[in-house]
Amino acid sequence: MPFLHVGYKKIHYTDLKPENHPPRETFICTHGLGSSQDYYHAIALGLQASGFRCITFDTTGAGRSPYTYVEQSIESLADDVIGIMDKLEVDKAIVVGHSMGGIVAAHLAASRNDRVVAAVLIGPVYPNDSAVPVFEKRIQTVEQSGMEAMASTIPSAAVGKSASPLVKAFIRELLLGQDPAGYISNCRVIVNAKPPNYSAIAVPVLILAGEEDKSAPLEGCKKMFEEIGTGEKKLEVMKGVGHWHCLEAFAEVGKLILEFYHEIQ
Repeated sequence: MPFLHVGYKKIHYTDLKPENHPPRETFICTHGLGSSQDYYHAIALGLQASGFRCITFDTTGAGRSPYTYVEQSIESLADDVIGIMDKLEVDKAIVVGHSMGGIVAAHLAASRNDRVVAAVLIGPVYPNDSAVPVFEKRIQTVEQSGMEAMASTIPSAAVGKSASPLVKAFIRELLLGQDPAGYISNCRVIVNAKPPNYSAIAVPVLILAGEEDKSAPLEGCKKMFEEIGTGEKKLEVMKGVGHWHCLEAFAEVGKLILEFYHEIQ
């Protein structure tokens, strides 16, 4: 399996490139809590087929990237994205982030416009104190019962009404594949997260919000959208979709990303 060593971390990644020509642009994708790079696989294949390079990876402590037993933060996870770009010799990229990864991508868009071309925020969490008890309860549950408790509830509770049984099974597998200690650590990342400096964002931004998303509600996405400083911003509300957009409606997500790319050219 391909791994990169970024500082003290061992990061599992996939790098999909067009076969017969240089890429039109590079996308680098950060997944959310309880997920892995496979969340983006269908999207990445579509982008590759459209002539783009797409890098996906497991954040430290998730998927196949081992937990380091060192506490992380939005800032440290953002540094990992830049570290991966450096290792793979990517000068600039469009950053994509889902859920917790949406906080990371927004932070990068606000602070690293020397490396970020644009940002796509998919069901991005707007950090707020009201979410803290939810994640503190998750930490307690996983400490006591492991990932089975999350895998038995989240796949049904966090999706829209149109989600198929296959989608729910995929989410269940993503959750069961998590290192409990890594999952708990990433829960703490969200608990300790502060809103990025949205007003400082000067690059184009696309927000994809699920109409039925309870984990990153539409109200938070609208608040974020209003605070984002760039004039090149777009908010798309996906009908019948919950929090797992790239699994529930991968074709629509891919279409909206490509439309956004063509609009900002």
